[in-house]
Amino acid sequence: MAVNLIRAQCPNCGASLNIEEDCKEVCCEYCGSKVLLHNENEASVKQAETDRIVRMKQMELADRKYADALKTKALKIKLSLIFAIAGVMMILIGFAAGHASGDSNSWLFILAIMGIFSLCAAGFLWISILKDEEDLNSEDKARVPSSVSDFAKKDYNAIAAMFESAGFTNVRCVPLNDLAIGLLKRPGMVESITVNGQTVTSGGKRFPKNAPVVISYHSMIR
Repeated sequence: MAVNLIRAQCPNCGASLNIEEDCKEVCCEYCGSKVLLHNENEASVKQAETDRIVRMKQMELADRKYADALKTKALKIKLSLIFAIAGVMMILIGFAAGHASGDSNSWLFILAIMGIFSLCAAGFLWISILKDEEDLNSEDKARVPSSVSDFAKKDYNAIAAMFESAGFTNVRCVPLNDLAIGLLKRPGMVESITVNGQTVTSGGKRFPKNAPVVISYHSMIR
């Protein structure tokens, strides 16, 4: 008899889980977390799988967009080089031949003027290339919110929400389990924030959207 399996992700570590359709409980073989399945859990697990598929589609679209952007950039570079080389040649030939002819109204001077326009076109293409590259990089990055500068005064949930609103997709909150009483430092108070392994104390810096954000906060000893 064939067994119907549901592919899902562990809500704790994100590992792939193969769950029998009628199973009520499963243990993650990677992190050991026990996942109890009832109607709500089952729905959330299926939703996690749906979210994973959506993320995969988004990544495919992003890769396709990036590949198209690289092709467009290569084409613009070739055109700018053609315009630049043609412009320099027209200017040199136009002015040199025009002066040699001794005719101040020679059409060769017009050729030189066309060369200047050709150089301008090459310059506009390079400006466009730089702008496209800046836009492409900004799409893949998120800016650390400026409101984290006083993170010690905020609850870790509020800080996590700020990073997620800013576009970060890999935010994790880590309890320190260091408080016995909680007088000088209250539970939930943020101790440190790292993004991609770098400690941040103020906003403004850009990081990849999927860079790991780790928010360490004080909590009661367990």
